[in-house]
Amino acid sequence: MPRTPPHPRSPSVSLGYLAAQTVNTETDRMILSTFAGSFTQEILRRAYRMFDGDLTLFLVFGEIAQYNVARAMRSLNIQEIAASALNRNDVLRALQEEQVAPCNALSISEATGIPRETVRRKVKELQKRQMLYREGPRKLTLTPHAIEHFYNAGLDVMQDFHETARIIRILQEALNRRDGSVTSGVGTRR
Repeated sequence: MPRTPPHPRSPSVSLGYLAAQTVNTETDRMILSTFAGSFTQEILRRAYRMFDGDLTLFLVFGEIAQYNVARAMRSLNIQEIAASALNRNDVLRALQEEQVAPCNALSISEATGIPRETVRRKVKELQKRQMLYREGPRKLTLTPHAIEHFYNAGLDVMQDFHETARIIRILQEALNRRDGSVTSGVGTRR
């Protein structure tokens, strides 16, 4: 008598059993995506602790930080050039030549979907924490204090990102090999 597989909602079903039931690349992509999601989840946990449980404050802070450096990063044209053509001096020169791009509450609100009044309250909180300069009503930039405060956390994130990417590459290669053959591009965008 064939063994009946456990019901999919049964706690005794393993992820490996579920994944083995399908052979398509969508299952493989789900496995890779789930692993990548663990990186994002860890970032959110850290942000929750660093911003005293206020993830909206973290999102506003992060959006301002990204906006401030976006112009300099765009000037590097990273998407257009080969990685081997770019060096440390190029990056530093771009950062020195380009002015910080300040932003305002409206641009942060539009980028995140957070109501503008909420963004304004979070901006005041970031100013109170000495993480943000406000030059007039429309120019928000990070302070040196904020950059120093989050330097080590940023290094940890980069280290975790590289490790996650390494493991995903290993998993992707393993999932592409089925019984000694290689399937087409699991996890690649089409």
